[in-house]
Amino acid sequence: MTQEVTTKQAIDHNKIHTLLFDLDNTLYPKSCGLSAQVSKRITQYMSNILQLPEEEVDKVRNHYYKTYGLTLKGLMQHHDVDINNYLDYVHGGLDLKPHIGKDEKLHTLLDSIRKDIKKIIFTNSDLAHSNRICKVLGIDDQFDATLDYLEMRDFTKPHPVSYKMAMEKAGTTDAAGCVFFDDVVENLVEAKKAGIITVLVGATTPCDDPHVDYTINEIYEFQSIFPEIFSSTKQ
Repeated sequence: MTQEVTTKQAIDHNKIHTLLFDLDNTLYPKSCGLSAQVSKRITQYMSNILQLPEEEVDKVRNHYYKTYGLTLKGLMQHHDVDINNYLDYVHGGLDLKPHIGKDEKLHTLLDSIRKDIKKIIFTNSDLAHSNRICKVLGIDDQFDATLDYLEMRDFTKPHPVSYKMAMEKAGTTDAAGCVFFDDVVENLVEAKKAGIITVLVGATTPCDDPHVDYTINEIYEFQSIFPEIFSSTKQ
């Protein structure tokens, strides 16, 4: 697929020191179908909790997502749902094999990034899910840390506090040297407001939102945007 890239302002790539990666639909493509399985399990869970037919769940689910940013927050607020019970059902029960597998190309790409640059997973999913995904992809040795839902709680993306937490996780206060990769424009908007370089992943045409600095179709394509962050020889 042809890479589509757009930039809205001059950015000094030589000052980049931290890469923040969303997990789902970013480190693996939405087209693999895993997100559809997650969505189905959320619907099933809500159907059981709310005692509603699955076809009636979407209205409530969309309301919670728009109101609270995460469906889980709405369920906790209105139905006293246990976090671990929800996560165990929605993520713990996923069958990953039909959708993703070892990604040697991604491993090579991540491994070729300069060793002085930090790589952080920044996800609204839970740590167990993140670890499981990374292990199946074969990239679990490539990240310095993970900032997940259970750590952020009320401050998940796109809450402004989440971006401060991500930089704290990376041990920096220099937002201009951070790059954030995500498949959700709203998450990138708040990141850009915080001063972070933003990359929309999974789009086939450039994004016209001024808060999105670059647009790529697949995660691999960021190498051509930021060649400065890669080692000329393997360390």
